[in-house]
Amino acid sequence: MTEPASVRREDEEATINGTRMSIFDHLAELANRLKKCLYAFIIAFAVVSSLPDPLQPFGGKSALFGYNFLLISALKYAENRTAKGFLFYAQGLTTPVSVFINLSLALAIVITLPIIFGQIYGFVAPGLYLREKKAVSKYVLPFAALFTIGGIFGLVVIFPTIMRILLIFYKAFQLDPLVSVGDFVNLLILVPVVTGLGFTFPVFIIPLVELKVITAKQLSSVRKWVYILVALAVGLVNPDPTFISSIPIIIPVYILYEITVYYAKRIEKNRLKASATQVIPR
Repeated sequence: MTEPASVRREDEEATINGTRMSIFDHLAELANRLKKCLYAFIIAFAVVSSLPDPLQPFGGKSALFGYNFLLISALKYAENRTAKGFLFYAQGLTTPVSVFINLSLALAIVITLPIIFGQIYGFVAPGLYLREKKAVSKYVLPFAALFTIGGIFGLVVIFPTIMRILLIFYKAFQLDPLVSVGDFVNLLILVPVVTGLGFTFPVFIIPLVELKVITAKQLSSVRKWVYILVALAVGLVNPDPTFISSIPIIIPVYILYEITVYYAKRIEKNRLKASATQVIPR
């Protein structure tokens, strides 16, 4: 007598390399993978916070104890490129240290993300069917690519635009352009994260089309409402109080949505072709 499919599935999920694992074994494996993520994060943090500026490792105006940190040089470069006309100040004695640590933490997390995702996948993979593993691997790379493109777009296009618009308002009110370096760094970190996540929505829509949860016709019919909601969401999340800097964010999102609709139509078209060519047994 064969075992039910549910029992076989439980045996597969509880087995790694042919050895049945108890709940404590699973917890031990999870703890081990979390430790690996923590160690990778600590190493990344130590590296990014101590790397020297390759162009000028020692000496100069920004040198700390005669040593030029790459992180500080990169921040000064971002200030010169995106915040011309602003004068930076520290809100408190510990602000420069906090800024340095926050930047180091943000970069360390970005560097460690592939390892974190790899450990998560390694933990859940034994409990997945082959088709589920293929589905995960199919969308992980597009998600990472879209997030990276969105983050770079935020840094190169959106962040400088926001800074220029803010400077215009300083001049309009005849205010001294004094900006907290902490606020500048927080905005520098926030913008690429928001734009990066905003670019990844096709990865969540396409699987729903493949699972027949939604259709390309539905995506097309709600297009105008999606455009309105995207504009409202970007306007609310965007640190710039004006709507001007939201336009460069909205346009790429609209383009990505149209690409998603086109790809959804292709999926349905290929599905119909596969159904038409399928041989029905007599």
